[in-house]
Amino acid sequence: MYDTSMAVIDMVDKISAAMDSNEFSIGLFIDLSKAFDTLNHKILLQKLNHYGIRGVTLKWFESYLTNRY
Repeated sequence: MYDTSMAVIDMVDKISAAMDSNEFSIGLFIDLSKAFDTLNHKILLQKLNHYGIRGVTLKWFESYLTNRY
């Protein structure tokens, strides 16, 4: 399992290899720390169910989102 510093080292290695090969590289960084703060949890659970997330997995999401604001 990698930690953050290993992920950064891996990313730098890949960017360096791309530069050495005259290739392009691109990075996309997304902060999901507040991703669930702006949506209705009930609607999210309904959509997960609609897209096939059911059973234990859906119950895990439901448990995680219960009483969170």
